[in-house]
Amino acid sequence: MLVLALDTSSAGGSLALARDGRLVDEATGDPSLTHGQRLPGELQGLLDRHDLTTEAIDRYAVAAGPGSFTGLRVGVATIQGLALVHNRRVVAISVLDTLVEVAARLADRDGLGPDLIAPWVDAKRGEVFSALYEPVPSADAANTQRPAGARWRVAVEPVAVAPVALLDTWADMLATHRVWVIGDGVAGYRPLFAGRLGPGSRTIHETPPLAGVMAVMASVEPWCRQAVAPHALRPIYVRRPDAELARERRRRAEP
Repeated sequence: MLVLALDTSSAGGSLALARDGRLVDEATGDPSLTHGQRLPGELQGLLDRHDLTTEAIDRYAVAAGPGSFTGLRVGVATIQGLALVHNRRVVAISVLDTLVEVAARLADRDGLGPDLIAPWVDAKRGEVFSALYEPVPSADAANTQRPAGARWRVAVEPVAVAPVALLDTWADMLATHRVWVIGDGVAGYRPLFAGRLGPGSRTIHETPPLAGVMAVMASVEPWCRQAVAPHALRPIYVRRPDAELARERRRRAEP
């Protein structure tokens, strides 16, 4: 099973290849260029390094969001086109789920892991995309075939909100649980966490390229069961698109 994964949720993004659940290669993009300028050329370059063509790909994976509206649309459209040509299926993976998978792998090596995981993604405009994940009950997670991240589920639904307001909302949970906060939004807001996180909690701002994690996730249970036909792909925005909000403001302003 050869999986090609693409993440365009951020300016740089990343792309990766995995074979039978093992990472083969990964690369990050040049953030000075748009995804539209770099794709599908970057994907072709990755395949060329391994003497592969798109016909050799068995399954695609793509970051479904949340993230840059334009970036997500370009990424989804690129993967849809490639998958349609060769009649392949696609696994759309949440960026938040991917960060939880990264934290879960760290927890497996750390020994004493968190009670809760909070992916923390820079949403621009002074906001973050975030959610809280909790462990799956032990009886449900007993299957040893389930990878680390599959042992976590959403406890508090994703939101796009100002960090201070979100930390205030979660204050009781943060103070009484070991919480790992992970993502590209951590570095810019690290001072806000001082005094708000309980014992055993930590912040993690350095993460691997997400496409590499997604490529492996899409190769194994339970994510591989989420593969769909390319036309069924749907981005995860969390925050409503600007165009939609602008239309709503215009309607309200009409006499």
